[in-house]
Amino acid sequence: RNNVSSQRLTFTALAFAAGFGLHGIDHMRRGMSASPTAVVIGGTVQGVFVVIAFLLAIRRHRRAPEAAVAVGFGSAALFTYAHLLPTFLPALQDSFVSGPRINVTWFSWLTAVAEIGTGLLFGFTGLRSVRRRTEAGLI
Repeated sequence: RNNVSSQRLTFTALAFAAGFGLHGIDHMRRGMSASPTAVVIGGTVQGVFVVIAFLLAIRRHRRAPEAAVAVGFGSAALFTYAHLLPTFLPALQDSFVSGPRINVTWFSWLTAVAEIGTGLLFGFTGLRSVRRRTEAGLI
């Protein structure tokens, strides 16, 4: 079972990295000035955490599930706030629904939803692995 959990975590880490990468490509396509500076900085910091969680998962590190939970769910929440909610704090959001929506296309929507969805998948897979270890008394 542990091997199956590790394989699932590796697969979802790959999916999440792909979703994150595609979203980054969309940001470059739109132009880096299309997003507020805080969003660009936040995305860069998030990228560091994504790389760390990805490496932990593919190396099957014992803390990979916890990293998947934190990074997967954290990313999904932050990207939902940044892109899918109406603008509350313009300096901290690049809202696709209330603007200014600079160069936002169907590809922008697809990559944002893909990143959020794969982040949730990564987080739930990590949570499942943590629960299995807890039930087996391995923590």
